[in-house]
Amino acid sequence: MACILQTHKSFITVSVTKLCSSFGLELMVKVRILLTVFTFILKDETHDYEKGRYISNSKGPLYRVKGYPMSISCNVTGFTGPPNRNFQFILKKPNVFLNIISTSDPDFAYRMFSGRISNKEIYIQRLSGSSVLLWIKNLQENDAGDLLCETLHRGGVYYGDYDDETKLNVIADTLEALYSGSPSQSLSEGDPLQLECQVSSQTFQHTHLMVTWFLHGEEDENPRPIITLDRDLTVKPGAGFEDRYRAGLISMDKVEDTTYRLKMPQVQQSDQGKFFCKAIEWIQDPDYSWTQNAHKTTAACDVEIKRIGEIYIL
Repeated sequence: MACILQTHKSFITVSVTKLCSSFGLELMVKVRILLTVFTFILKDETHDYEKGRYISNSKGPLYRVKGYPMSISCNVTGFTGPPNRNFQFILKKPNVFLNIISTSDPDFAYRMFSGRISNKEIYIQRLSGSSVLLWIKNLQENDAGDLLCETLHRGGVYYGDYDDETKLNVIADTLEALYSGSPSQSLSEGDPLQLECQVSSQTFQHTHLMVTWFLHGEEDENPRPIITLDRDLTVKPGAGFEDRYRAGLISMDKVEDTTYRLKMPQVQQSDQGKFFCKAIEWIQDPDYSWTQNAHKTTAACDVEIKRIGEIYIL
């Protein structure tokens, strides 16, 4: 009789034929029990190798603009034990590890991060028991490095503590948006309106620009988007302006490389208010997703629209 145990680490053959003949059935049963226990131990020891890494971070390298908010996701799967996992983030620089923030230890952060955590400039947003976002609301040059996310073992079958890291590069803000026309215009209903803004970026990364013209009327709680040239160069009218866009009464053209021209051949009295341009720079990450990286808003042009037939007494 031969008892054979095979794992991906080794191939073990234990022959018990001589044992059985020399010492009898009782010893053979004991050997089988020991082999069963040994098999369980080997399978348990190799389970971590078979499963592989459980934790996943945002795929890098990432390029984010200084002074803007950014977030990095961290997820863990395939674990046993409590459903709510604890996470901690560490910034790795050459020859030094800097603790940033932890979900379980309020004293985890190094001093250089503790003040920003107190001011809610750095925090962890929990999406689920096994998924979080690290938020940095005002990215600084010193935040560049390898961001390490760890999740700690807390009960259940022990497979170890897992981590993953993402390379974070902090780049300069080179986005510019400028309105250089008249600060105000006075028009009558039916008159044409044409406004231009200049938008450019000097970044070396793979980015696309999205430009929107807004109108903030006297009775508007928030500015309303009139028309947008999206990052894929599609034109989209804002809510409430769709009919005039389809009728050719609102359009936006990109002139050469940097000029975005709004044209309204016949203004209406409801168009009275402040017109301005907003540019958003989008960057494509290694996972092919797009992320807003920077934004700029121009100065406004205050447009007055007089009703036809109104009489002004001077």
